Amino acid sequence: MPLGWHISVYRQQNDGTAPASFGAAHGTRLVVWQTGLGGLKWLDALVKEQKAIDLGGNGYPMEYTAQASHIIPHISDEPPEAKAVWSFDAGDIILPGWQGKTTKEPDAMDACRPDEWLLIQAWDES
Repeated sequence: MPLGWHISVYRQQNDGTAPASFGAAHGTRLVVWQTGLGGLKWLDALVKEQKAIDLGGNGYPMEYTAQASHIIPHISDEPPEAKAVWSFDAGDIILPGWQGKTTKEPDAMDACRPDEWLLIQAWDES
């Protein structure tokens, strides 16, 4: 069983002028990647620095919100703790939309305003 996180960063469906709330509908995905167990350390550090808000969750998913100026620098190159090759177990059901590798949308990242609030979802893969 893979242990880690499946993390996605999204724009909000609204204009992103306010922090996202837990369960808010997401807009365009900026990036998706898979990590090991330590994959949320960078987000927890941003929360401690008051540069992100932990919206809670039980791992299915965990959600955070932060302004693009605090997130884009972390994801524009190699996202934090990103696995080069995603892992899965023999019994896992892999749907057609599963990408199996880190996928970024640079044009969508470039379109974000620095003060735009983004939504970050982290799904527990244990």
